[in-house]
Amino acid sequence: MPLHEEHCSKPYCQLTNEELANPYLVIEELFDFAHLPDVRELLWEWLKVTVTSSYHRTLSSNEQEAIITLFEKLDRLVEAAYRLHEINKDTAKKKMNLHKGKKRK
Repeated sequence: MPLHEEHCSKPYCQLTNEELANPYLVIEELFDFAHLPDVRELLWEWLKVTVTSSYHRTLSSNEQEAIITLFEKLDRLVEAAYRLHEINKDTAKKKMNLHKGKKRK
């Protein structure tokens, strides 16, 4: 379900080289920004204002900024999760190939 073609061809457009090497840094960054209860509250507010279309009327500018920052961090988190997925997929493929090689002998 690609919505933006340019993002499909460049899955790691926002991660630094250090984050590409260690995607867990992005998770740390998210929870340095807000603890789990705060993230959940922001997500709930985000959902409510999105569904009710009252974004500009119900949130203060600080709340709006927090939701935008959360979106940016979640976007990076999705990229980091994708990177971890690719790493795990490559590792599983290597293990399977190694296992097949041992069976042939």
